[in-house]
Amino acid sequence: MRSLLRVFPNQFFASLAILGLIVGLVTSKVVLSVATIMIMCNAIINLRIAENFKKWIGDTTSVLLIALFLVYLLTGFYSDDTGYWVDRCRMKLPFLALPLGFTTVKTLTHKRFQQWLAVYFYVIVAAAIVVCINYLFHFDTLNEQLTKGQPIPAPLRDHIRFSLEMAFAVVVGIYLWNKKFSFGLRNEKYVLGAGILFLTIFIHVFAVRSGILTMYIAFIVMILYWLFTKKAYLQGIVALIVLAGFAISAVMFIPSLHARMLYFKYEMDLIKIGELHPEHSDAQRLLSIQYGVKIAEENPLLGVGVGDIKTEMDKLYNQSAGSEFVKSKLPHNQFVYFLAASGIVGFLVFMLSVLYPWFSHKRFKNMLYSVFILIMLISFMAEHTLEIQIGTAFYLLFLLLIKKYIDDTAQLAESEKHYA
Repeated sequence: MRSLLRVFPNQFFASLAILGLIVGLVTSKVVLSVATIMIMCNAIINLRIAENFKKWIGDTTSVLLIALFLVYLLTGFYSDDTGYWVDRCRMKLPFLALPLGFTTVKTLTHKRFQQWLAVYFYVIVAAAIVVCINYLFHFDTLNEQLTKGQPIPAPLRDHIRFSLEMAFAVVVGIYLWNKKFSFGLRNEKYVLGAGILFLTIFIHVFAVRSGILTMYIAFIVMILYWLFTKKAYLQGIVALIVLAGFAISAVMFIPSLHARMLYFKYEMDLIKIGELHPEHSDAQRLLSIQYGVKIAEENPLLGVGVGDIKTEMDKLYNQSAGSEFVKSKLPHNQFVYFLAASGIVGFLVFMLSVLYPWFSHKRFKNMLYSVFILIMLISFMAEHTLEIQIGTAFYLLFLLLIKKYIDDTAQLAESEKHYA
């Protein structure tokens, strides 16, 4: 057995699993599941299994993710709906599997890290091209649906997650452009530039507000960072003005975005005058958050339990919604979800698991990591991102990948200093 493990291609399977996680974000949940299982098994079917477990348990970020899984697990003691509790715990298994699996990933040099980012960038560009072609073929029909609050069809039928993936892909593309990345192909910089431009325009056409908002906030953060670090104050101010002009022009001249903003204005006007129509998308989000807050207020310390959060939300919808069009939803806010399901205790564990990797070892100085965490925090405010397989995979993949690159780079620099 030991002889077989010596020749087992662990690095190949680690790379294949990361590729599966990237491709799975826009192709298949089955691919995501298989990739997650593969990277975990790769750490176990390994000659260095003891070392892998030691690295896993010895990493504070991994321990916090384990603690987050334990929060879900322990709420089973006071959850009545055991079936739903088991389902929620199953959805959180990647919080154990991916950090363990990443212990087998080869040291991420600048080149290797940028190659993975480029794979992600081009996968998202390819997926966006397919979505764009479908939109153009059904131009009038889809624009009409947008005026009624219906989204443009997206990979895995998840337009919100896909919009976030596109927003981050734009940031990744800019990062790679600044690093002058290339796979070694001729005129590749033009392909990269065209991909950045296409995604920047298409995310407006796709017309999902969370993705557009996160992209613009990311742009503003990057411009301000450049403005202050390079002391390019005039250029930075001009860039911000150009960005504002681009945003206004996009709303005015891109039909799908214009239709979406008209619908948004229509809903906001109803909400302002007190007509909260639960059958409308924005109103449904607000209603679900209101109910989530109510549950949290009534169960402040430990929440109602992950297994019973759906049951408690169903009760409030049945009692208060008063509309046959309403479909019960979980709180459309990850922070409120944790407060309602696991109380202040679970919420604090969640916040530590998100913020610790960012602040520890001064990783916040890495612009790409900071922008990614910012994108996720914005997502958490409007969605229960981590209760969905795609959202969990996207979050953990780049949380761990970028963190590993920062840590490996620091370790290599320290080694070079030591032996200099």
